[in-house]
Amino acid sequence: MGQKILIIEDSSEMSENISELLTLAGYDVIRADNGRHGLELAKSKHPDLILCDIMMPDLDGYGVLRAIENLPELAGVPFIFVTAKSEKNDFRKGMNLGADDYLTKPFEGDDLLNIVAVRLKKGRQIRKMFENSLEGLNEFIEKANTVLGTDIFSENRIEKKLRKKDVVFMEGDSSVYLYFVSSGKIKTYRTNENGKEYITGIYKKGDFFGYLTLIDNHARRDSAMAMENSEIVLISRQDFQKLIFSNNDVALHFIRFMSNNLEEAEERLLKLAYNSARKRVAEALLFIHKKYEAKEGESILVSRENISMLAGISPESASRSLTDFREEGLIETENGSIKIVDVVGLENLKW
Repeated sequence: MGQKILIIEDSSEMSENISELLTLAGYDVIRADNGRHGLELAKSKHPDLILCDIMMPDLDGYGVLRAIENLPELAGVPFIFVTAKSEKNDFRKGMNLGADDYLTKPFEGDDLLNIVAVRLKKGRQIRKMFENSLEGLNEFIEKANTVLGTDIFSENRIEKKLRKKDVVFMEGDSSVYLYFVSSGKIKTYRTNENGKEYITGIYKKGDFFGYLTLIDNHARRDSAMAMENSEIVLISRQDFQKLIFSNNDVALHFIRFMSNNLEEAEERLLKLAYNSARKRVAEALLFIHKKYEAKEGESILVSRENISMLAGISPESASRSLTDFREEGLIETENGSIKIVDVVGLENLKW
């Protein structure tokens, strides 16, 4: 089966013509006749590339693009506008919203196939850059050097092994490195004036962390510690900034990544402000469950201390809620591990 392309086009004749060209070229084509239907298909089918008309009823192409930009699972999917509108301001608006390219009707079949091939190739390169492995990181560095014609990263990259509870950096430290997790789990956390700690993020294999203060040149706003035996790669500030300012695609990837993380952090803060302690423990469990990419009924080794730090409550209060959840059949606990057996039940807690 070929790569999957989603066509969002309200003209049945245009949609059929594009579909026929792409199918003959070996692509797997999905079609939607309006923006809302196209957005639903994008969410469920996860296409490799999206071709989208602008002027459509109900939800236009700009609205589709805005919605897709907010979906982490579709980050990096090439988005091409196909439209009869050719005025300069329409081109500019589309590109400002994050479109990867523009194809103006009428067009030749070769123009369509060429632009699709180029954007698919570029999309594969960007996704490959951020594969969840040290090999993926090394391949990314090699590709970046080739594309830019220079040694984008220094030879002396540091690879570091950490034991559980080893500190990576402390709040107030200078921002010297970008970090890549090649194995294990790392948490970032803040400490208030009373010594109470709150977890601000959990990073697993394939994640970058510590990038915000590299961009704004501030001291570290939080601390970082290994939650389990882990391995990380340290990339210097100079190398990171050189890459960001030299490659627009990588810069866009990090902007999307940061936007998604900030949105997630804002949502967690709102829940901390308004939810009960019991509900906050449930949210902490669901957050860890998601970060560990665990399946329902799969055990997760996580301390009550970390749960209380995520929930922003005392360890004693967290333990009481966990006991309640176990008695209600929502979780099971054994030897320090927690198994969520009813994800929906935790999500639907009323108080």
